[in-house]
Amino acid sequence: MEHHPFNKTLAYEDLREPAIAPTYRNLQRWVWGWFLRGYRLGVNGASRRRVRVRPQKMWEYSRGLALTNTSALTRPTGEKYKVLDVGGAMTMPLFYLGDLGDKVVSLDIHPELTAETNRVAKKAKLDVTGLTTNLVEEDPSPKDLGADGGFDFAFCFCVIEHIVPPGQGRVAERMGKLLKPGGKMVITFDYGANAGSEAPIPTLAEVHELRDTIGLPLLDNQEFHDDGRRYPISRRNPDKPFTFGSLFFQKPS
Repeated sequence: MEHHPFNKTLAYEDLREPAIAPTYRNLQRWVWGWFLRGYRLGVNGASRRRVRVRPQKMWEYSRGLALTNTSALTRPTGEKYKVLDVGGAMTMPLFYLGDLGDKVVSLDIHPELTAETNRVAKKAKLDVTGLTTNLVEEDPSPKDLGADGGFDFAFCFCVIEHIVPPGQGRVAERMGKLLKPGGKMVITFDYGANAGSEAPIPTLAEVHELRDTIGLPLLDNQEFHDDGRRYPISRRNPDKPFTFGSLFFQKPS
């Protein structure tokens, strides 16, 4: 796969980049197929049947999966992975990766969404398990989560900004500890002064603080780049634009 910047803020044109576009289209088709199968998907804690997912969420998912080589179109033929997702009960990545044959463990403190995740996974015959393990308060080992030797990948898509410090850093650090050597981790987050979540990452200094707390090298040794653009992402507060950020890490082998 050709080189592509990893650690950066939201840019919708990324979805047209050769490294991302095939995965983006593949995910769009998958959402439609999931809908036709009669299943629901969660976005921002709301679970319902969906024929599409908003572009900013697709930016997170498409880049997260394409640039870690876990999407159907970027992974090596026949590879199956152990994947950790934090805070994403009922979301697309769980079931998409489960459909590819991966073992997926979802940690989400919402019991209703976690229970629904398990019901859907059982009905769809996917190796996807939802647990209410709270990484703010608990420090499980990979073995505790059914992943002896550690997870190949860990994803946390726009959840970390809902965890108030110091729990925020604790969760991110513990995610890194659950990776196997050489494993990759992706964290996305609300970024900017106007982000309305409980604990957004407002400035570059806070991005660096989160990076240092995690203590893993950034993928490709790239620093975080803020292009300065902000968007009316919040439907409730369109007059307060902000953006998303993404950080890609790899645990040393």
